[in-house]
Amino acid sequence: MTHDSRDEYLAFFEIGTLGLLFVLILIGNSCVLMALIMRKLKMNRMYYFLLHLIIADYLVAVFNVLPQLIWDITYRFYGGNILCKVIKYLQILGPYLSSYVLVMTSIDRYQAICHPLTNCQWTPARSQLMISFAWIIALLCCIPQAFIFSYQKIPDKDVYDCWGTFPLQPYGERIYVTWYAISFFFIPFILLTTTHVCICREIWRNVHQKSKSFKREQKIFHQNDDFDRLSSGSSTNESIGRSTNLLVTVGRSYRFKGRGRVEVSVDRAKPGAAYNPRSHSLTGLTRAKIKTVKITVVVIVCYIICSSPFICVQLWAYWAPDAHSSTFWSGMSYLSSLFVIDLLFRDKCVQKL
Repeated sequence: MTHDSRDEYLAFFEIGTLGLLFVLILIGNSCVLMALIMRKLKMNRMYYFLLHLIIADYLVAVFNVLPQLIWDITYRFYGGNILCKVIKYLQILGPYLSSYVLVMTSIDRYQAICHPLTNCQWTPARSQLMISFAWIIALLCCIPQAFIFSYQKIPDKDVYDCWGTFPLQPYGERIYVTWYAISFFFIPFILLTTTHVCICREIWRNVHQKSKSFKREQKIFHQNDDFDRLSSGSSTNESIGRSTNLLVTVGRSYRFKGRGRVEVSVDRAKPGAAYNPRSHSLTGLTRAKIKTVKITVVVIVCYIICSSPFICVQLWAYWAPDAHSSTFWSGMSYLSSLFVIDLLFRDKCVQKL
């Protein structure tokens, strides 16, 4: 290989991988978008957040994967200085946006589950405000890219390319990579973990309270049932005892209270069926708890697995003194350049949850 050549085998593999990712991102998100359109349902909050996750994925495909694919085919960048800055700015807009829209979705779920009274006052404008906030954060976080990268002559090589020049040498690269890791990965990870842990804790507390209430009601009912057992086959009651606070289900259609009051029963229980206070609520909450815990584990684990490799490699590369000279780096440097893989899997495995 010459001084300005590249490994053609790795280049071929990278081009093929990026091309496949581009097609899969477009097809996958188009299928999700068509599913939302064909259902013809009112655009609720979750669909609104999901729509912006799809938009973020399209940004990744069009402004991240596609430019990188063309760049790898031509080997060098030939678009000039302005296009270099625009491409570098837009390349990380999609990843930032998808991360913070995912965070806003988690905050929305936290608001709905942990603060239901406030959730009753939720309006579409508040969802739009949250999404706007995610867009603003993403747009602001991309700004350094436009100042760092420019179309310039590569040091020690007689060629021009879209190249990064970091200020505050020799620590400029370390500062920027650390900033990117914090803003792109660690802050969203902390927020995702915090909101989902609070959601699980709230559901667990609710189920625990329902379980205690369920046991207490069963005990009270059996005590009253032993005191005044009624015929389960009749639709009316000739004697309801002298207790003024007793409330039981009689027959199929009526509830009798003390002092001669009668209420229509909406449960229409079968004659002889045992009274099971709040059993449906307890079962529903238990299922919700299990489902929420599973989703929480999937969201956090997938986010770590899919986002951390690129971040860890970059931090290691710029903070470890001998990273570039190690044998491990020869393979990892190539894999880290394909960080769009982590975007693909994070979008498909995590965001759609």
